[in-house]
Amino acid sequence: MAMTRADTEFLLVASFAPLLTAAGMAITVAGANADLNNPMGRAVNDMGYTVLSPVLIANADIANIVDADRYEFITIASLHTLEAILGHLDDTDITVGPRTEKLSQLTTQVENKIERLRKELEDEYGYGLAMPEYGVITLNFAETG
Repeated sequence: MAMTRADTEFLLVASFAPLLTAAGMAITVAGANADLNNPMGRAVNDMGYTVLSPVLIANADIANIVDADRYEFITIASLHTLEAILGHLDDTDITVGPRTEKLSQLTTQVENKIERLRKELEDEYGYGLAMPEYGVITLNFAETG
């Protein structure tokens, strides 16, 4: 059975609901969560597929993902979701007299999660590694003496 957009949203929200909420992002899973549109679209593209519209990822875009690649897709979508969350977090540390609040700790935690997920993707799927390139050099010249 093909994976749907709502399935993908459900998995992402289940993993990141507290962080999405802290970042002021939506936690709906009805298949139309605008805040998860870009992370899902980027994941589809990273998997080597294209989306019909970058503005709204459709079920058909996600259904193209081969069943064997579902977990890689979800992991890449998770990475891009964390990156989107990081982009929405704008809390800074506050000091008023003797009182200090370290509000940037959440940003640091998300950055650490991103690094761990990048490492996992690299180890499991080779994500982010350069692909080997091949070419031919042809030397067409004449020696004159």
